[in-house]
Amino acid sequence: MSKLNGSKLLGDLGGVTWLVLIILAFTFMARASNNMIQTTVPLMAEEYFNASNAEVGLLGSVISAFSFISTAFVNARLSSERRRIMFELSTVLYFITFLIYPFINYIGLWITSAAVGYLLGVIMPNIATASSIVGRSQEVRERVIALYTFALSLSLTIGPVIESVILRYFSLRYVFLFFSAFSAVMIPLSFKIPFPSETHSINHLKLSSVWSRAGFRVAVYNNAMYSLPFAMLTAFGGIYAIRYFGVSNSTVYLLFAAFFTTSFLTRLYMSMRSIRDVGKASMSMAILTIIGVMLITTSPNVYAYAVALALLGIPHGLTYPLSLIVISRDSRDDERNVLNSAFSSIMTIIGVLSPMLLGAAADLMGLRLMTLLVEASVIVFTWFLYKSIRQLRAMPLSIELR
Repeated sequence: MSKLNGSKLLGDLGGVTWLVLIILAFTFMARASNNMIQTTVPLMAEEYFNASNAEVGLLGSVISAFSFISTAFVNARLSSERRRIMFELSTVLYFITFLIYPFINYIGLWITSAAVGYLLGVIMPNIATASSIVGRSQEVRERVIALYTFALSLSLTIGPVIESVILRYFSLRYVFLFFSAFSAVMIPLSFKIPFPSETHSINHLKLSSVWSRAGFRVAVYNNAMYSLPFAMLTAFGGIYAIRYFGVSNSTVYLLFAAFFTTSFLTRLYMSMRSIRDVGKASMSMAILTIIGVMLITTSPNVYAYAVALALLGIPHGLTYPLSLIVISRDSRDDERNVLNSAFSSIMTIIGVLSPMLLGAAADLMGLRLMTLLVEASVIVFTWFLYKSIRQLRAMPLSIELR
């Protein structure tokens, strides 16, 4: 980047500083609390209600299923004004769920988790869209996307550490009360989140047509490649460490912190240096994922397991921002909500199926052998990703930032 272009970039970023800070603060609170639910609900189901591996997996699928319903059938179809109202209301209801979790029974665990999934299906796609419409130039927008994903990783790094400390003094149930403070902060911030004008998008771009875009397929395969490994870690990563290495609940969250720290550092790097070629970055990420899952399968002790998690944190830091960048380069502002909603919906479908598949495989094969199924899925999606990148390179749109 030339000195002149660098000055323009800094000037553009400076003009939207407060808006970016609001987005980052909201993102941090939303993802930290969301991740706490994803990693704590499985442990809570097993510890308090003696849930089987299959039940734990199905519980994760319920959260994803209701998230898909709200993303695909509500968020993607509402006008910008109505989505804003739904978004603001969802943050209030999301806060209330944290006050309910500590006192629920087994049936209530399922109902509340379904409600959380529905609310997150409204909240998360809209904050992703907000991050991609701030700024005038494409490079500035990609820096904001990188900062948004950096805030995601920062929350995933700090959140597990906070939970680890809480669990030294309180039970799993009461972690939700502490994290309710995070969801409470989201409520006033939600009124300041930007929403794009979508005068033509509803008629111009239909959900059924987005798959024809090679850039969209690259984004989907890029994220799908990592979906099963991430589902494995969130649903069974803690159980795996406890069962095979005999660690405590507190240590489990330190292991998650190792994973999210490398993810955080990867996104910190992305926020300072633009990704020029998404294709090369995506294939590098796929190779690291294959190696990381193999290390989980062969880990002889908790230290090797921690190394595997730290290695898998690198592609975790890359997958989502790379997908958003490809969508951003291949769309207009008024198309962004439809594309992001379609992307989130497909990822949520995978999120619905993944925990059920993994839970059934864990019951039949055991957790260690289950990781071989995860490895196979990574290889398959890597092949589809490679083919889509080649198709995208042959089109006028370039996945290189020039």
